[in-house]
Amino acid sequence: MNKIKLTVMLILASSMWISAQEFQPNRVVAHRGAWKADKLPENSIASFKKAIELGCAGSEFDVYLTADSVLVLNHDTDLQGLSVEKSTLAQLKQKKLSNGETVALLDDILKILIKQENTVAFLEIKPSAVSKEHGFAAVDKILEAVERHNAEDKIFYISFEYSYLQRIKEKRPQASMSFLSSTQTNDIGLDKKIGMDFNYKLLNANTDMIRKAKNKGISINVWTVNDPKNMKYFLEQNIDYITTDEPVLLLELEKEYIENLK
Repeated sequence: MNKIKLTVMLILASSMWISAQEFQPNRVVAHRGAWKADKLPENSIASFKKAIELGCAGSEFDVYLTADSVLVLNHDTDLQGLSVEKSTLAQLKQKKLSNGETVALLDDILKILIKQENTVAFLEIKPSAVSKEHGFAAVDKILEAVERHNAEDKIFYISFEYSYLQRIKEKRPQASMSFLSSTQTNDIGLDKKIGMDFNYKLLNANTDMIRKAKNKGISINVWTVNDPKNMKYFLEQNIDYITTDEPVLLLELEKEYIENLK
């Protein structure tokens, strides 16, 4: 192995931006869990467990607060016709997911999370369609749940709502977090304490943004990368995390990429 390739590998190994929890040495974040290959429901307990089984560095999921103040997983504002935030847990549980599960509780996800050592949770706090107060209540209850389960070192908070991340930073200064955006071009996402989690099209169009973030020591995640060409590009760019609907493919490509550096 020549000196240049060895140096590159050492940079790759040291660039992963992680908390005190050590996890799998890859960059793969399963988007809404690893659901696609086995046709599992997104944001389900099964898809979360599958991401862990695959050894993904992270598994992303989306969290809302119900009308009776329960934290549940769902991507859209509604679940099969029911408003998630305006419905009670009992009402939501009347709806079955494609594999027979009911809506997943954040508490159940956290119980699974703390029993393994490979995968961290990329917990997306969805902007509230009910009110600003309801959104902040969700943030506070999420922080309480994470603390109750002693899962702080295995959580990466992400949100399109910047004020949620600011609230987390005030209450939990050491928490890992990133700002989600598909349109951001100013420096709001270039905060060392609040990293960047940007759409792949935005980073493709603004390659200088990657350089700026690296120079500032900012964590970089890119979403949602499903095309092999883009996967290879962001691996070459030494991005910290790559969120994808195709975690199996990305794991294979990353393995090949590392092998080719030897």
